Amino acid sequence: MMTTPGAEKAAADSTLQALQDEMSDVRRVIDELDDELVTLLARRQRQIERAARVKPGLGIPARAPERVDEVLARVLGASRRESLSVELAMNLWTTIIEWSIEYEERLMGDKAPKGDAQSSDGGERS
Repeated sequence: MMTTPGAEKAAADSTLQALQDEMSDVRRVIDELDDELVTLLARRQRQIERAARVKPGLGIPARAPERVDEVLARVLGASRRESLSVELAMNLWTTIIEWSIEYEERLMGDKAPKGDAQSSDGGERS
């Protein structure tokens, strides 16, 4: 079957439009996911703020290496289960944890216990 140049152009235009529509959908979904991630991270930050209020009374410092290891191990398992890049997960959570510890320390101020926690309930608890 022969096609005319006009038919070929219409088919190409149709294919291009379908790709543009799909790209628009991809961007819309990414934007929605970004909004959800911001909401979840804000909820996580509120828990860091709670921890900063509770820890001084328990004598728990903001940084507890055992808790950091526990969080990273749990995230590693979850990322594997969800087929998320382990490299991405570890980089993101290491950054989140370090920020969280520094934020807790700022919030705790002079009330912040010094040194590493000896108990398993210390550290980056959120």
